This record gives sequence, C-alpha cells and structure tokens, in this order.
Amino acid sequence: MRDRRVVTRYAQALLAAAEVGGVHEGVAESYQTMLETFKGRSDLAIFMESPQVATKEKKDLLTAVFSGRVEPVLIHFMQLLIDKNRIEFFRDIGEEFARLVEGKLGFERAVVTTAVPLPDDLTALLTKKLEAVSGAKIILEKKIDPEVIGGVCVTMGDKILDGTVRTNLDLLSKHLGRAQVR
Repeated sequence: MRDRRVVTRYAQALLAAAEVGGVHEGVAESYQTMLETFKGRSDLAIFMESPQVATKEKKDLLTAVFSGRVEPVLIHFMQLLIDKNRIEFFRDIGEEFARLVEGKLGFERAVVTTAVPLPDDLTALLTKKLEAVSGAKIILEKKIDPEVIGGVCVTMGDKILDGTVRTNLDLLSKHLGRAQVR
C-alpha cells in the first residue's frame, strides 16, 4: 500500500458520502466494476494516471465510460481523485473501502494458510469457530503455502493465530540455539 493514511482518509470519506445517500453497498459494487474495468484495460489505467493528460480529458473519459454503469457518487469521487492528483491510489482506496463496507455490514475477513487444501468440513468448522471468537460473519480466504509444512495460520485484521509446523520448528531451533551444552 502506497500511503496508508491517504488511502484510509479517502476510503472513509467515500463511505461517508455513500452513507448519506444510503448507497454504500451500491458504491461498493460499482467500485468493483471500475476495478475490473481498469484491470482488464491497462491502457485506461495508464491514461488516467498519466501526468501528460489534461484533467478535463480524464474527467470526460471517466464520465463517458462509467456514466450510467456505476453510482454517481463514485464518479464524483473519482473526479475528486483526479483533481487532487490522487488517482494512483484508486486500487488501494477500493480495497480499503470494501473492507470498511464489509465491517459496516458485520463481516470480517480471515485469511487461512495451510500446506494442503482445506477440506470443506474443516473449512465450515473453522468458519464457525472464528465467527464465535470474533462475533462477526467471517469471509474466509484460503491460501496454500507448502512452506508451512502442516498446521494452520489464520490472519484476521491485526491478529495472527499461527499453529503451523514451520513456525514451531523455527521456535524450537531458536530455543535449541540458546541452550547451553556442557
């Protein structure tokens, strides 16, 4: 993330503007549409971020491409980003905005890292346990990393629950390295 404070400030401002109109869920969906469009058309992203392109041309293109397809609040927000030369933060702001909307709706993301794919029954059980601990509805993202060897690492916000074999082996190695041998 480029500048956490800037990203958070703009994402919170967009959420506040969307809540005034009661369209925060619609804006979140519209933001996803815009992100997918920019991802699929790298030339569009380059055009919008280019300092050689006039502000008016960027705004006109933005309006032509997205008018009627996304929430008007989002188009105005994008124009503000262009005016303030913050358009390069577009993707990061979108991720933070999505996280804020999820929080508003009572959801929390959890990233689960395992060495092998987690079976569906264990995924459901883990989701229930995490929901009981956090008090929020959990959106589970599964990652596979053979480096963990075994066990599970769960990351929720700023909390990490690490029960992987790799971490335990590293801890054991540190303890053995400090042990005095006679």
